[in-house]
Amino acid sequence: MARSLPLHEANVREAAEAVEERRMLQAAGALPPNYVAEAEQALAAAVRELAEAQGALDEADRLIFEAELQKRLARLAPLPRGGYEDTATLVRFNGPAPWSLGNVAALEQRFLEAFGRALPISAYGQTKVHDRLGLDHRTAVDVAVHPDSAEGQWLMKYLRGAGIPFIGVRGAVPGASTGAHVHVGPASPRLLAR
Repeated sequence: MARSLPLHEANVREAAEAVEERRMLQAAGALPPNYVAEAEQALAAAVRELAEAQGALDEADRLIFEAELQKRLARLAPLPRGGYEDTATLVRFNGPAPWSLGNVAALEQRFLEAFGRALPISAYGQTKVHDRLGLDHRTAVDVAVHPDSAEGQWLMKYLRGAGIPFIGVRGAVPGASTGAHVHVGPASPRLLAR
């Protein structure tokens, strides 16, 4: 999949060059406008194909990351109610407060007040990634902040103070493009086989 990206990028460059060339020829009166329109459509298609290939690669990276994260979490002993653990790769808190997606709006408002921007939610409830991995993420959100950043520290302090369970993931899985985030809500258990 990653090997196809340079091919898609080359197709976009070639299509952009063809558009430029045809625009110059059309401006000089050597080509009718429909030839420029055809080149522009080909460029739009090449850009779409590149975006789709990049999206598929990003999805694969997320799947790899989430699968590795779930393996790590499965090897850890469960935390007691109110338990807190801070390791080199994870920060876990098993808060006693009830949590649901209905609480997200209040969390978003507090974050906006603290940082002047929207809470960067990367996964709201169940996603295709969680479906593919067989994980129940229906009551959780993932926030795209590094746990050690100012925003991540604020978020975890706020959640812990409110008794809301979370998992702060510090590092990405090698080969994955992303990874660090704060999972808000109880850990995502495996869905029962249907």
